[in-house]
Amino acid sequence: MVTIIPVLFVDDNRELSNIFQFYLEETGLFSVHVCLDGHDALRYIAENQVEVVISDYDMPDMDGITLLKQIRNSYPALPFIMLTGNDSKETAIDALNSGADFYQNKSEDLEIQVLDLSHKLIILVEKAQALAAVTKKDKILEMVSKTAGHLLSGGVFTDEMRTTLREVSEVIGAKAISIGNPVIIEDDTEIVPPDFIFWIRNTGDNPGIQDIDTMRSYLSTLVSFISAKSEKSGRCIQVSSGFLDPSLHTICENLGIVSCFFLPVFVGTDQWGFLSLFFDRSKQELREPEKYALTMLAEVAGAARYRAHMEEYFKNPVEKSLVGLFLLRNNRFIYINPRFSTTFGLSHKEMIRTRSLPALFTETDEEHVRKAIEDICSGITESAHLEVSGLHSDGSQIFIELYMTTFRYNGSSLIAGNCLDITPRKKAEEKVRVSEERLKQNMMTSLREKETLLREIHHRVKNNMQIIASLLRLSGFKSGNPKVQDIIRDCRNRIFSMAAIHEKLYQTEQLSAVPLGEYIRDVGSRIIIEFEIDRGQVLYDVCEHKPVFVDINFGIPIGLIINELITNSIKHAFPGNKAGKILVEVGATQQLCQIHYSDNGTGLPPNFSLENMTTLGIELIQNLTCQIQGTATFTSDHGMHCFIEFPNMLSRCE
Repeated sequence: MVTIIPVLFVDDNRELSNIFQFYLEETGLFSVHVCLDGHDALRYIAENQVEVVISDYDMPDMDGITLLKQIRNSYPALPFIMLTGNDSKETAIDALNSGADFYQNKSEDLEIQVLDLSHKLIILVEKAQALAAVTKKDKILEMVSKTAGHLLSGGVFTDEMRTTLREVSEVIGAKAISIGNPVIIEDDTEIVPPDFIFWIRNTGDNPGIQDIDTMRSYLSTLVSFISAKSEKSGRCIQVSSGFLDPSLHTICENLGIVSCFFLPVFVGTDQWGFLSLFFDRSKQELREPEKYALTMLAEVAGAARYRAHMEEYFKNPVEKSLVGLFLLRNNRFIYINPRFSTTFGLSHKEMIRTRSLPALFTETDEEHVRKAIEDICSGITESAHLEVSGLHSDGSQIFIELYMTTFRYNGSSLIAGNCLDITPRKKAEEKVRVSEERLKQNMMTSLREKETLLREIHHRVKNNMQIIASLLRLSGFKSGNPKVQDIIRDCRNRIFSMAAIHEKLYQTEQLSAVPLGEYIRDVGSRIIIEFEIDRGQVLYDVCEHKPVFVDINFGIPIGLIINELITNSIKHAFPGNKAGKILVEVGATQQLCQIHYSDNGTGLPPNFSLENMTTLGIELIQNLTCQIQGTATFTSDHGMHCFIEFPNMLSRCE
């Protein structure tokens, strides 16, 4: 049966969202819920099960980065994929640095995009589920270790198991949990009463459960059904209420459950009962790490129960334990099980006679283990949990998860512990880390390649514009009409002001930011050269207190405005080849960029009005100023002055 993955798709574009919803659900792998803004998405996540989030980068009220950061604060492990139509390096880096698991461009072919997105969704969900299963396993194993220590210290079996069952149920998400045999056993010689421990959440919400006898009766019926269907092989059984015998449906309704998990619990070679978990929602099959941890819980419970009857029976399950177990007295081994010996590749005899626990580990971790033992013996701490590296007898490095606790036996303080060989898990984690690093490197390589291509595009655009300007220059030479030559020169200067910005872009580190002062300086110098003015006749200077940057959408209009202003000054401000000076001052605040253009020429004509002027240059300045959402103000005071202000967009983006 295919498990449907619940996906949350966040995009303010309803039409695009519906398209993605349709194609993803068509795969039969996902159920997609669409939210049109980040606030709605956060509310939906808080109230519903979501296993992965797909969000657009650019949204009006709450952008994708803000949504991602809020999700990471509340749901650190929730997988997140960022979609964007802005295929820039900065966007990708911003998304990945903010915690996105994947980054995908919406400009790709839709069919390929959906296939790629489906693949990424499956990878992320499987990774998250695997990580969650391992985390649950670790928590349960820690509980098992703690419980084993308490039982070895003489704790009451019923009390310890009831506490452990409650904690395990909370970790695994079960409605109820029980261990033991709730069935009354009758034969010709005796009647064996029910022997089980259980815990259930919110029993008051279930009208069918009035007391422990009712609960035992329900569980007895369920366990009897499972016992009749299973062999005593130690294998776990998981069933949904829909697959149970119809006569059991009422029991499941009264218990408020929809699926069950049963793991046989053995005391020695005899089956004592089941470790049973009951879920109030459809739950996919438990993963191997969870099964492994529950198996350990069942084994520890069975071993502890067996020990209550006789010491010999206690040893049997311990000897067959899947984790290495040991007892220490005065920092020397007094007992180890076979798993502990095989973990380090040493014989039982060699371990007992010649080895201490710290000596089994690498030089760095040896001191950590020794310090943990000292803290336990001195009473600073009751138990210790370490992840350390040891050395196998063949010289290879192994990774060990080590649990230790103390108890008293016959007046002596002993340390009981278990160790788990987590080398396969560590290797798997390293593979995942290497894979993620390789993916990031590939992405950075791709971004660098796109950056190179973009530089080449800017370079070619600049070259093409220079070719156009050169062709216009040749056309001007062939024309004997001074007015035509003047128009061609103005056109060439405008083309150059646009070409100059592409030249600046491929020369800078940031392909999206143009150094405004340098750009204006280059544009003005080239125009003065084009007018073939005598050297020193017109002095041109650009003053910039600190670097100001704009993007290409602002740079080209600004270059054209400066071109028109300088052209106007050269033509009209200095009649009779009079010497003069042109000064451009560039500055910026957090919100605005300012340009103050001035010359010391004849100034503006009398009754000058920007609205009443109909020349092409003035119309260009007006239109270009509106294009950059700015304002232009002209005054006349010992020459012409023009004040231009426009939004500082790059500063706002930062």
